[in-house]
Amino acid sequence: MTREEKNMDKQSVKLCPYFTASALYFETKLAVHNFTVYNLGTDDVTCYWFDETTCDLKATTYASFFVDYVTNLLDEDAKDLLIWTDGCTSQNRNRDTHRWRWTPVHSLVERKLKNIEIFLPSQYATLTKQARKKPSPYRVIQPDHTFFKDYGFKEYQVYDSIQPGRTAVDDCVVNLLVLKYNPDGTIQYKKHFNDDLTLLPRRPRNIITLANSVPLLFSSRVPILESIYLHFQQLKNVIPVDCHQFYDNLPFKKK
Repeated sequence: MTREEKNMDKQSVKLCPYFTASALYFETKLAVHNFTVYNLGTDDVTCYWFDETTCDLKATTYASFFVDYVTNLLDEDAKDLLIWTDGCTSQNRNRDTHRWRWTPVHSLVERKLKNIEIFLPSQYATLTKQARKKPSPYRVIQPDHTFFKDYGFKEYQVYDSIQPGRTAVDDCVVNLLVLKYNPDGTIQYKKHFNDDLTLLPRRPRNIITLANSVPLLFSSRVPILESIYLHFQQLKNVIPVDCHQFYDNLPFKKK
């Protein structure tokens, strides 16, 4: 069994539509996100592009990305994994990972997006594929709402917390720098890279079929407010006609 290193990060929020027409200045835009995994061993990159009607930004959203990526990777070749992430609490300190690090994937994507008009979220995915040619183009996945699972239910969690202490005065999750997940279900942690690994003072639950039994997080797309939906309808006079159907089909709800 070999070991591979991964870096995981989320690009700063993008907007759709995005162009210089003055009509857009006063209107609400759709938030679009890119969650990225970089294989430091092979330089392969996977980008998950999604907009705010696909999912929310809860910790279980990022857990769904992480489980999908690692499951596919281990199906190809089982190995030890070392995961590096940035310091975003909701995305990376939710019982998932790891160590914290930065890679330049998003700067290449931003360079490709410069001076480009965006009318649909899918354009971000298309341009991301073109952002790098060597050693290989970025792999892009555009999940829909059925992709995400609800790992927030405690009955589906091996640990109820990864806090390294048992009381309120003990160290918090934000003090963690390293988590090591062992095959026997135990977790070890470090608060500093030069520390020795210490066993997390919590007992794991015996859950054998966790990955196969977790329920879906969403039964449908996440609706936006009706007022925002109406803003998009007003923008259609400056958006190409072949893009109108996307905005017509956005789910919305009244206050």
